[in-house]
Amino acid sequence: MNGGPLSTGQKVLLFIAIALATFMMVLDYSIANIAIPYIAGDLAVSTDEGTYVITSFAVGNAIGLIMTGWLTKRVGQIKLIVIATLLFTVFSLTCGLSPSLSFLVINRFIQGLVSGPMVPLSQSLLISFGTIESRARDLAFWSTIVVTAPVVGPILGGYISDYYSWSWIFYINIPVGLFCAAVFWFMIRDRESPTNDEPADYGGILLLAGGVTCLQIFLDKGQTWDWWNSDIIRCLAVGTVVCFTYLMIQEKWYAKPLIDLRLFKIPSFTLSIVCLLFSYGIYFGTVVLVPLWLQEYMGYTPEKAGLAVAALGIAPIFLTLFTPTVIKKLGNVLTLLLGFSLFCVGCFYSAFFTTEVDLNHIALARFIFGFGIVYYVPPLFGISVQDVPTAELPSATGIFHFCRAMVGAIGTSIFTTLWIRRTYFHHERIGESLTRFNPFTPQAQDPKSLALLNRLLDKEAAMMAINEAFYIMGWTFVGLVLLLAFWYFRTRNQPPAPVVQNTSVE
Repeated sequence: MNGGPLSTGQKVLLFIAIALATFMMVLDYSIANIAIPYIAGDLAVSTDEGTYVITSFAVGNAIGLIMTGWLTKRVGQIKLIVIATLLFTVFSLTCGLSPSLSFLVINRFIQGLVSGPMVPLSQSLLISFGTIESRARDLAFWSTIVVTAPVVGPILGGYISDYYSWSWIFYINIPVGLFCAAVFWFMIRDRESPTNDEPADYGGILLLAGGVTCLQIFLDKGQTWDWWNSDIIRCLAVGTVVCFTYLMIQEKWYAKPLIDLRLFKIPSFTLSIVCLLFSYGIYFGTVVLVPLWLQEYMGYTPEKAGLAVAALGIAPIFLTLFTPTVIKKLGNVLTLLLGFSLFCVGCFYSAFFTTEVDLNHIALARFIFGFGIVYYVPPLFGISVQDVPTAELPSATGIFHFCRAMVGAIGTSIFTTLWIRRTYFHHERIGESLTRFNPFTPQAQDPKSLALLNRLLDKEAAMMAINEAFYIMGWTFVGLVLLLAFWYFRTRNQPPAPVVQNTSVE
């Protein structure tokens, strides 16, 4: 990279643009979820068909994420993030103008594809243009954006769809995207990273696209199509396994692979991926599961459910900037262990709710979970890049965020299916005792009374099922705490691995 050092004001403006670009992209991942009924109604399709708006974006985004490393070497970091931001803005406009579902799905796929490099490049630019001393603070600030955007997305999407039009969930990206692209281009275009004629791994790209497509449809439609009882689901499962198996073989032996598996030889990077696979799946599962439970069984309006879930973001917004001080004293591993311990408390606290639980207790449980996020994302990101050479940062962050995107979908599918199936199970078991021969059963005879009794039974069964889900989540975090404790005591006396720093940024 060329050019003189950035002034403090320029760095602040650059970091604001990086933060806005990250927020815009992550927000768009979840903002459309709540708007699906509005989109389906306006375009005259079923809600089930409307979910392809989410699936197409997720597939495109996953492919774009994993291609970030290769594209960066061909185009350069600055040009790539400018192009990605501008194209994301353009396809936000075309999504909002879509006259039909097929047109919207195609544009959402392209929008997801071109937005893939935005998050990993934002992270790598934040590291490249910062200093070693400010890295923890910068990552803490940036990580707050990543974890709060999925919480804000459904709330904002519901408000816009209710009071305006679903098209505006895409139009709001346009001014933000233009501002971010302008800042990137005019401020750091003369600080481009080195490029080369990296050959394209077309086989890896095709296998990745096939595997991600099969996996995403498998996860999105599995519950609807009754999982293994569906021939289509079984075919999608086979396609996922075959594509990803051949992809790993291809990337292992290909001279210039799309996915650099050599990065997994870095122990700290591998540890971060393992922790991410379990923890982020649970986090994203709760983001989806709790609002569903509150609205479907507890009688909460979308606004009231959003208020309860919004407590998740209070602690990260106000306390994340203090996380670097904790990381400096404890280190990344112990700070992450603290975050996982708080997740344990939040999950086990939520595992003993009853149907009489009020908004305050639900919000407190979400607040405890959000307090864990304060000590979760910054150290996890820090562990993932602490031993990665600067030249490999785009590849490493691309793999990291690809795993994050995929495990978010997997966690949502697993816990939603678990909750639904266990709700059916408890409904059946409790219902077995609700007979006229049970002296404690109300002697409901008319249809209205029976419907009310069944509604109470549904509510109790769903409560028991979500308690079990949180119980499983809590014990999963206990396992992660033990893993980090073992890692800490094994490596605490080892000297840190040398990190290749890019000294030409300034």
